[in-house]
Amino acid sequence: MARKNERGLSLIEVILALGLMAGVLISVAGMFILSERQVKSGKTATQALAVARAITEEMTGWGFRQTYQVFGDDGSASSYTYDTRTAAYAAKWQTLLDDSLEYGSFATILVAAVPPESGGTPNLNAARAIRVTVTVFWAEGDRNRSVRVMTVRI
Repeated sequence: MARKNERGLSLIEVILALGLMAGVLISVAGMFILSERQVKSGKTATQALAVARAITEEMTGWGFRQTYQVFGDDGSASSYTYDTRTAAYAAKWQTLLDDSLEYGSFATILVAAVPPESGGTPNLNAARAIRVTVTVFWAEGDRNRSVRVMTVRI
């Protein structure tokens, strides 16, 4: 005998409500996973930027010609590139990279003459200004990432 004024939910309505709630919870959980990746990515990029700035700041304390002579070059070229994995003096920064970022990270340091307004690119010995570009590279999963810091010395 059924009463006419009964209120409540049928079993089907309860199952549908639980299904909807499960779908929402799974979506929210996925967002947490994505946000964790983004936070980790941002933290790693900040660490890479800090290392690049540390290298740049150390080089800022050097004399104009010392910027390339410390690496063993004479300034006869218009630019030089140094890699922390292969250049003897730059290798000291590789330890900092390995400690701050995941293994496999490295940096390149580009020291290049800034061309004068009249044109032509002089060698570093004749340059009035040089550009120092420090680029830090690392891998995040299967993505290669990098950050670059640049300064000009006059």
